[in-house]
Amino acid sequence: MTVADFNQLQTFLRVSEYGSFTKAGEQSFISGTAVMKQINRLEAELNLKLFVRTATGVQLTPQGKKFQPYVQQLLDLLNTAIEETRRVRSDDKQLILLGTSLLHPADAFMSLWKELAPKMPKFQIRLVQLQEDLNSRNREYAMLGRSSDLIVGTFDSTTLKQSFSAIQLGAYHFGIAVRSDNPLAQLDEIMYSDLAHRKVLMVSTGISEKNDLVRSEMLAAEPSIQPIDTSGRYDINTFNETVEENIAMISLTPWKRIHPNLVTVPLKTSVTVPYGLLSTKFPGKKTADFLHEFTKLVPTETQSHS
Repeated sequence: MTVADFNQLQTFLRVSEYGSFTKAGEQSFISGTAVMKQINRLEAELNLKLFVRTATGVQLTPQGKKFQPYVQQLLDLLNTAIEETRRVRSDDKQLILLGTSLLHPADAFMSLWKELAPKMPKFQIRLVQLQEDLNSRNREYAMLGRSSDLIVGTFDSTTLKQSFSAIQLGAYHFGIAVRSDNPLAQLDEIMYSDLAHRKVLMVSTGISEKNDLVRSEMLAAEPSIQPIDTSGRYDINTFNETVEENIAMISLTPWKRIHPNLVTVPLKTSVTVPYGLLSTKFPGKKTADFLHEFTKLVPTETQSHS
């Protein structure tokens, strides 16, 4: 298959997840019309009817449902093959794949790595675009150890129970993201009372201990607030929904500039979310060696093994 064919398969998975050409296009930063053309071309090339088009979106046909898990396996295998091949080097450097995305920026680590790299000469960092596990509420986290060795992300006890380990680099603060024309955008700081009788978009319970703590604190202070749960950790559509519905959204420090129509105002709470370098519990010798060397060099006040 050509590269274009694989792009069509990735688009097929996105459409099957979101049930909409438009929403799938937003994930790939292309138009809904371009997505529809990719699916039409894929169906024609394979001589399969994968989706039923309706006035409200699209649904998988029986053929589409049968096809979906095979496509997921094929793309997972391709990603693994590509990344494993990239790790083969002509020199003696060990290549560490650091996943990054809009929601998981690697800036904090990379600025630190500039100082540490001369002291860790046998390792080299390669940034890779984080893939998502479409079947997991933890999305990009679930791809750790598959498409990347490490990511920079938030964590707490709930996260670490799910087979992840972390070295803390700092802490993010909570904020409330709203559309720039929302009255809340004019405030310097938002208190829970400011959110009375409002809908607030947030991660559903059980995914993040810190998010659950803020939810509990918020509803105890202002029971009239209406939590709107996401299906898992945030993706780009979460930010689009906040703009389109003109509702409030729980946000964090690194997400202030993800959407041009959103303003993030600090939330008055003492709850913060630690962030750091995340790996699987059993990352393999190469990554384990890297983390061992890294923790020896990082200042003790920055480290927090979990």
